[in-house]
Amino acid sequence: MSLIRFLFKRLAIDQGNHLSRLVVRIAIAGVATGIVVILAASAIVNGFQQSIPVKFTGFWGHIQVSKLEMSQSFEQRPFSLRLDELESLQQNEGVEWMAPTATKAGIARTDEAFEGFVLKGVDSSYRLDFLASCLTQGKMPAFSTEEASNEMLLPQSVARKLELKVGDKLQCFFIQEPPRARVFTISGIYKLGIEGEFSKPYAIIDLRHIVKLNGWSDDEMGSLEVHLSKFEQMQPTAYAMSEQLDARLEAYTVQDLYPNLFGWLQLFDLNKQVLMIIMLLVAGINMVSALFILILERTQTIGLFKAMGMQTRSISALFVLTGAYISGLGMLIGNVLALTFYWLQTQFSIIKLDEASYYVSAVPLSIGLEEWLLLNVATFASCVVLLLLPALAIARIRPVEAIRFQ
Repeated sequence: MSLIRFLFKRLAIDQGNHLSRLVVRIAIAGVATGIVVILAASAIVNGFQQSIPVKFTGFWGHIQVSKLEMSQSFEQRPFSLRLDELESLQQNEGVEWMAPTATKAGIARTDEAFEGFVLKGVDSSYRLDFLASCLTQGKMPAFSTEEASNEMLLPQSVARKLELKVGDKLQCFFIQEPPRARVFTISGIYKLGIEGEFSKPYAIIDLRHIVKLNGWSDDEMGSLEVHLSKFEQMQPTAYAMSEQLDARLEAYTVQDLYPNLFGWLQLFDLNKQVLMIIMLLVAGINMVSALFILILERTQTIGLFKAMGMQTRSISALFVLTGAYISGLGMLIGNVLALTFYWLQTQFSIIKLDEASYYVSAVPLSIGLEEWLLLNVATFASCVVLLLLPALAIARIRPVEAIRFQ
């Protein structure tokens, strides 16, 4: 073992030959690049798959209970649920809170312009925490007053088009029989960053206005918005709720409402897997190529070792140890670079994105400790497996031919 350690030091660490030094450094750089790309790709895919659904579930809930119908109209058909039915739905696993909502199409008009949008009505039981995190100006409306509040939370896109600011009055018209009009006070302006997926921007108002405009009874709603503690519980909970509801109602997940978006996010998994396989091969081939060059350069030395009685297994162990050194040092450098990039991007959002196209303003990153360790172990294991190829090449070297090799 002392001999192998000595030879390893000369072969991998103290390379006397310029070519050897260059080959080892290129191999280390190749492994480092591979692990950086693998960790970055995994973090970016996880970031997109976590940050974008949070926006949709934050605004729509994980599940929407509404009337079973094919129409995509903003004018919802009303329904009501008894107290025992609501309690039964609330008892499903993972349900954090539920609240009645309703939507209604309207036209906002000022003296200079007008804009079509949708009003989403919520009541005092609706938790506004997520919307508050999206607030860019003003304050959240208060919907707990005895009378229907005239305050409105306006989307930033509409505020810009109509040149409105916090505190302005906004006149809204509703196309129905007979036509109706309401005047709201803009208490706050918000930006979701996912408006491109909506056919119309949504303003938030008191649910009681929509109930009155539609002529519904006080206990009727357009939908029941259900928020869960975990995204993974969404599908089974929706199935369970559908079984509890009568035939006129259905529980739709946010994936049912926006299938194209979630299909796009699922494609990221395939892209990540393909990229990881490619980078593992690149890192492994870099390392194996370096070892083959080192073997070729030291063919005479290997032949001399064999002629002196050194076992092929010991010589192979020497080059396997060299390959492990190249892999380990490359992974160490790659991890330092990857973690540095992760910290800089999460702290300073260096790489920006077009929010209208990607639903986020900067590249999101997310990777857990378990996944980070698993990717490192998988990379190192792949490199070690590929080290068998140089070992097989060493076994085929004949001492006499090797000593004569030029």
